[in-house]
Amino acid sequence: MVYIVGIGPGNPKYIIPLAVETMEKVDVIIGFERAVASIPKTNVQKIIVKTLKNIMDYITENIDKDIAIIASGDPCFYGIVNYINNNFKGKTEIVPGISSFQYLMCKLKKPWQNAHLGSMHGRQEDFIEIVKSYEISVWLTDKSNSPQALCRKLFDNNIAATIYVGLELSYADEKIIKGTVEEIKDKVFDDLSVVVIENIN
Repeated sequence: MVYIVGIGPGNPKYIIPLAVETMEKVDVIIGFERAVASIPKTNVQKIIVKTLKNIMDYITENIDKDIAIIASGDPCFYGIVNYINNNFKGKTEIVPGISSFQYLMCKLKKPWQNAHLGSMHGRQEDFIEIVKSYEISVWLTDKSNSPQALCRKLFDNNIAATIYVGLELSYADEKIIKGTVEEIKDKVFDDLSVVVIENIN
């Protein structure tokens, strides 16, 4: 059996009990380096990989083992689940996790049931039109679409908004920065951040 286990935003305190139970009962835990470093201590064998293909190769070649693939956040929110579903025909079970966007919205004390939830990780969305259409939109950023790059797009399109940028969420060096579009567009942030845009147009 292959378990796809969400491990939350990073701090082990935010890993749900079922995820811990699952990781303790499998033969092998596999994941990217930062994810493996984020889980509680265990005697279960851990394998660090660099690519999704490494994961696929391992679970395909070890079909007789119980394996936990660990993934940050929730594996069903722009996570690893799509890749596994499209490439692996064996039996799987998913254990949910707390997404970084959920964590940030709780820190901001803002409900998100009517927000647009999007990701710029290796993809392009109709960013400007979406921001215009929603009072709140939440974005996972990447190298090409950093918080400052998104704010430059907003600035160029004359969109006024309050911006919140979440960095290293749940870790000891966590930062949550609030500013206007004009203030944020000239700052430098980590590529992998969570951005909340509160449209005030």
